[in-house]
This record gives sequence, structure tokens and C-alpha cells, in this order.
Amino acid sequence: MHYQLIQTQNQLNTFVEQIKNKPILAIDTEFMRRRTLYPEVALIQVYDGEHLALIDPLAELSLFDFWQILKDPKVLKVLHSPSEDIEVFQKYAGFVPYPLFDTQFALQVLGEGNCMGFALMVKTLLNIEIDKSESRTNWLQRPLTQKQLEYAAADTFHLLPCFELIIDSIKAADLFDIVINESELVANKRAFQTPDELLYKEIKNAWQLKPHELAVLKELAVWRRNKAIRKNLALNFVLKEHNMTEIAKRGPSSLNALRQIPGVEPIEVNRSGVEILKCVEQAKAIPPEQHPQVLKRLIDFPTYKKAAKEIKQKITKVAKEHNIPEDVMASKKQINQLISWNWKLTDAQKANHIKPDLLSSWRYDYIKDALKEWDN
Repeated sequence: MHYQLIQTQNQLNTFVEQIKNKPILAIDTEFMRRRTLYPEVALIQVYDGEHLALIDPLAELSLFDFWQILKDPKVLKVLHSPSEDIEVFQKYAGFVPYPLFDTQFALQVLGEGNCMGFALMVKTLLNIEIDKSESRTNWLQRPLTQKQLEYAAADTFHLLPCFELIIDSIKAADLFDIVINESELVANKRAFQTPDELLYKEIKNAWQLKPHELAVLKELAVWRRNKAIRKNLALNFVLKEHNMTEIAKRGPSSLNALRQIPGVEPIEVNRSGVEILKCVEQAKAIPPEQHPQVLKRLIDFPTYKKAAKEIKQKITKVAKEHNIPEDVMASKKQINQLISWNWKLTDAQKANHIKPDLLSSWRYDYIKDALKEWDN
């Protein structure tokens, strides 16, 4: 396996010339996510079947010409389970490569395995055991070790032959557009940011809170996300989620009262105590008639189980008719997402919210007739 580590502009320019007319590129990224909200990109691996490069984004490089190749709709970009890679490109490059072919989803839609990991795919398709010992290594260190470089290079080196074995089956089953569309869906969902007014509903155990407590949680949820974005800190490094509900329940009015809440750590109080108390104070000033309503879980709706069962039966029928695995057509989470969309959101909220998977992407084309009563 021959590869080059690109750390100078001349190296990158030469590589771009080598790959710019290639129709298929295998791509992977290495990144770190320690305490940050956003992934910190550390390496971009690219293989065209002939040239394999590890591009160092920490070096002083202009990636403009390389980005143009990743934007080119004539070049198929192949990745394996690219959800986090998509986030890397969204944040670092400002776009998501298109069209994007996910080998993990392709295997899933072929009925060959649910969320098959990269090492298992390589073993299954190529009968090659790959070393995954560097998967948790520090990719931001410089210089990278020989073992790190070889590990990173192997990801795309083996990805391309796996794709070549998969693509014939995908095209024969007329599933190519579905695979491409699924990656678009993932990118859209990664890019979506829940509106401020709905953010509190995503907090675990929010359903346990009373209206005046939800008013506090609502303020805390918006403040926490804004601070996380501003400081590029993982949400739980700003304030742990389970502490948010406890603070909402107790409504502390002093730093000492905040410190007494079980689970709240001194570092949270020292860093953000004044801001947390301000959120509580703002919530307490909200008139009761403007407090959020108590949240209902789907299981609190009397007809939920019946509705979920009926939707599942209809989707199962459609999936069998088109020879698509049932769990690919719709997971339990996606069915719940559809029901929540209809039962929990107002028309105004729907206008600012991302549509359920079953009402968008390729799935809608298949199930829109079977589930037209849910298409609101």
C-alpha cells in the first residue's frame, strides 16, 4: 500500500491534478471530539484507485481546488458510515461532498447487515483483517506516527475495492438513487438546528416537569446551546443535561442554593453559575399563561400503540412489494418521528421544523399513498 502525506501546497496541487478527472474517489476523515461541540478535523484521506493521499489540514494549505473536486457532481464520493464525516465537511469546508455513496447503508439496503462496521465489511467482502488499534488515537498530534498513517491510509485503500463489489448489486437492484438520497437526508438532518422555542423538548425527562419548571428548562436549553456554540464546547461541558431538569425543578435563587442541588458540579457553578441563575430569574418573570404546557410522551396518547402498529403494517407491506428491508424503509424511531410530527407540532412549528424522514427523501415516494392520512 503506497500513500503520501500531503503537508505542502505543491504536494496538494500535484495530487489534485492527478485525481481531478477520476469518476470515483474513496474518502475518509480522521478527527477528534474531546470537549468540543464541533469535530476537530485532523486528516483527510483520498484514494482514486491509483493515488492515495493523506491531506494534513493542520498544515498551511489552500484546499480551494480540492474542494472543487468534492463539489463536482460528476465525481462519486464513496464513504463508509459518513454521518460524522458529513459534519466535519459542513464545519470545516462549508459544504457536503455530493454525490455521496455510503457503503454501510448500501449493504443495509441490500439486506446484508444492519450498520456493518468498516472492519467487518472488509473482512466479509475482502477477507482481510484490518488493525483498528489506532481508532482512539490522538489524531491532532504532530508528527503522526507511522502506525497512525498506515491505519488512516488503509481506510480508503480497502474502501474502494469494497465499493466495487457492492456497486454492481446496488445497480442491479435499481437502488443507486436511494443510496445517494439517503446521504443527502443525513446531511440535511446534520445541518438542521432545532428552533429555540422547541429546544427544551429534546431534554431527557422534560416530560416530568410542571409548566413553571418547563419555563426554566426552556431558558436553560437556549442559553446552553448558545454558549456551546460561542465557546465551541460540547453541550454537557457547559451544563450536564440531567442537571438542567434538577435546576428547573428547584429554581435556585442563589449560587449557594445552586451548589446544593445533587449532581451539580462546582466547576459548573464556577463557570456558569451567574448565567444559570439569570435563566432561572428570567423564567420566573414569565406570566403563568405563557408557560409551556406539560409535555406528553407518545405513550401518553391513548391511541399511540394502535397507530404505530397500523403504520408499521402498511410500511411492511410496501417494503415487501419493493424488496427493500423493512427496517431500512422505516425504523421504530422514524415511525415515532412521523407520529410526533402530526400529534405534537402546530402548523406554525412544522413550518420551522425539519420534516420527518417518512415525509421526505426517497421513502416518501414509496409510502406516500399508504400513509396519506399522515401527510399533513
